[in-house]
Amino acid sequence: MTKQVCFHNSGSLDHRAFTMMGLSAKADAKTAIGYFGTGFKYAIATLIRSGCRVEIHVKDKPRSARDTKISYTQYSFYTLTDEFRDTKQDFIYCTAFNPDSGNIARDFELPYTTHFGVNWKVWQAYRELYTNCVIDEKGGVVVIDEDYLNDVGYPDDVCVIVTGDEFMKVHEQHDRYFINDDKYETVAKTFRMRAVDKLHDCDNGVFYKSMYTGTRTEKPSLFTYDYISKVSLTEDRTLADVWYIKTHVAAVWVEAMSYETLIEYLPLASAKEVYESDLDASYESPSTAFISACEYLIKHRRSIPMWAHQLYIKSRPFDDQVTSVKMTKFQQKMLDRACAILEHHECIVDKDAIRVCVSLPEDLMGMYADNIIYLSKAVFDKGDMILLGTLYEEWMHQHHNCEDMTRKMQNLLVDKVALLMQQVYVIECE
Repeated sequence: MTKQVCFHNSGSLDHRAFTMMGLSAKADAKTAIGYFGTGFKYAIATLIRSGCRVEIHVKDKPRSARDTKISYTQYSFYTLTDEFRDTKQDFIYCTAFNPDSGNIARDFELPYTTHFGVNWKVWQAYRELYTNCVIDEKGGVVVIDEDYLNDVGYPDDVCVIVTGDEFMKVHEQHDRYFINDDKYETVAKTFRMRAVDKLHDCDNGVFYKSMYTGTRTEKPSLFTYDYISKVSLTEDRTLADVWYIKTHVAAVWVEAMSYETLIEYLPLASAKEVYESDLDASYESPSTAFISACEYLIKHRRSIPMWAHQLYIKSRPFDDQVTSVKMTKFQQKMLDRACAILEHHECIVDKDAIRVCVSLPEDLMGMYADNIIYLSKAVFDKGDMILLGTLYEEWMHQHHNCEDMTRKMQNLLVDKVALLMQQVYVIECE
């Protein structure tokens, strides 16, 4: 006895939902996955092209309050081959028929051929029907056969029934394409994305509202990631902005993951073979749990990924982020001379608040932070003028609270140059 997959939901279905392009009207448009108005049509074309049989059964409205008879209008699909510009095309036709009313079958041509959605696979058609009927319309899916229909009848007001071996295999692998919250626990989540226990058969897929998008991470991932807020999708439901995934996954780890989970999984994420070994956490603010977990793992000499180590270092006071070095006598004399020149121009530098470091972030020569002027030891190799300029710049940050490349700093520097020009003129020309 032939088994069929039946997607069903309550309510009604206007035949224009599968005949008119660009028409989409979900019960709850804010939470619905579909919004292009093409998915149902893609699914029908894909299934017919793949040799599956598709039927849609829609419960008829009662003709009057006394009418208790339940009847369904049945829509079935077939193809006719015709030529278009000397090329053979399979045009799709639909037959509408109500077997209980005795109405004559009505045939009409659909505005698309079996070539529509030519790159779609059978699993994408399954995904589309499931999201339409089950997720967006709050319905269900069940396997039926002739005995089921004889004993139970159609399970709901709207039933989309698909017959085909390949389609049945996809249904049997349902968990490959949808996250079952009863089977997979949410490990951590932000407002945008959640991490769930790894779905080992999902090809490292990235999901959207529990639906497999077809987008995959380039390496095996430790968790399965599911977008829970609205993101841009292409018409085949893949993610449109894939370059943001690493940043969004990093936010789940850095902002939302528990201390215990981080202790267990950060060492695993240090392996280069996994996707989480190379996340983009440069814009994230680490949680207390993340900082504590990194501190514990580093203290106990456990491996953590480089991005996590760098983020942990940045979270510490700046003095803890750099390695101080002792100046040579020559370097000390260079610094004393630079400070003397600045003092001559009424720029008093506190030598006790200067730290010379092995290096500074982004290969900077100098940096002001936490009331301390940090100098890279490399600045001494560049000569007296570079050292003097660097020290003066950091003094300006300290005493005038001005940022790099701002109008305030520009005005201060121009005013200083003008003053020095005036002094030179007075000395040499008057």
